[in-house]
Amino acid sequence: MGRFEYRYFNGVQWTSDVAVNGQRYVDSPPEQLVPRLQPSTPSRGMAIASFVTALSAVMLGWVPFIFILAACAAVAAIVFGVLGLRSARRNDGRGRRFAVAGLALSPLALGVCVGGLLFTQAVIRDFRDFVEPGPHQLFVQQPCTVDGGTATLNGTIENLDDRAHDYGIAVDFTNSAGTTESDTVEVNSVAAHATAPWSASAEIGGTAVTCQVTKVLGPILVKFDNQS
Repeated sequence: MGRFEYRYFNGVQWTSDVAVNGQRYVDSPPEQLVPRLQPSTPSRGMAIASFVTALSAVMLGWVPFIFILAACAAVAAIVFGVLGLRSARRNDGRGRRFAVAGLALSPLALGVCVGGLLFTQAVIRDFRDFVEPGPHQLFVQQPCTVDGGTATLNGTIENLDDRAHDYGIAVDFTNSAGTTESDTVEVNSVAAHATAPWSASAEIGGTAVTCQVTKVLGPILVKFDNQS
């Protein structure tokens, strides 16, 4: 045991008879000196996993595209919660509250994920409308005019679709020195088969300015600065 110089062995086991510096003592029985292994604490891992995954799904389920992972987490939370309840029944209820909380949050998380699906569909639809503005016809009134250092280009856009559209018209203004300024104008709520006017302008030096429409977009998701 390391605490005495000698301990008497009776041929079967170590006894309580010990000695230090020739002096004999009676020590505790050796079996009392061996530490007893404490029973392991029942794990709450499944119950806690149920709560954490369900809470994460509630917090992230509304995010476009991420809702798919959140939905998987909500389903996993149900599985973890059931396993956590089974473990709690075998271990005096240890972890039961976490498991119950995870199971309670899971349906809410799935509902949030449905909102995330609808949000994702709206984002995809808006992006598609942005890059594909629909059938239209653009009229540009050339040449552009220059007055007091400001170049202006006018025109109209006709919506050839059967539903209303919003448009963004990007125009580049280039002077004789090769300097280019840009403007993007919004033309909103053009009814089906209707025509709407538009006007783009930019401050640019010189009197000889070339104006060109570079692209026609759908509803402008991000506002553009009038000056490049």
